[in-house]
Amino acid sequence: MSIFKKHFKLYCAIIVVLTGLMLSACQHTPAQQGNKPLHEVSKESLWDFDHEVRYYQTPLSKSSYQLEVVANGRVRFERLATFLMRISYQLCQGYGYQLKVLDGVESYDHYRASPNLIMGNLKARLECPISQ
Repeated sequence: MSIFKKHFKLYCAIIVVLTGLMLSACQHTPAQQGNKPLHEVSKESLWDFDHEVRYYQTPLSKSSYQLEVVANGRVRFERLATFLMRISYQLCQGYGYQLKVLDGVESYDHYRASPNLIMGNLKARLECPISQ
């Protein structure tokens, strides 16, 4: 008598339990952001392939956002700042927006002054004009 035939009931029980676990995992879906109030929506991690930057976009109200562009060693500050301006233009669908930089601005000569300094993320608050 083979080992498989000897433990057939045990194998069937394991398969049933694993199938049940997989089905219950498929049943869990994250909450839709559209149903939550804006102040409860967590920041969303996004990637821009054109500028090769990762950023977080957190809606604060219908017309304001907090943007955080992740600094890394491969993308220079100039590109991060330019990306911040372009994503602001896209989110507000035009000009007239107000961009308040909160953190992450580099000094002109920070590479010479402290070459091993790890800069923080570029953070800003975006206020879009309210169209009437």
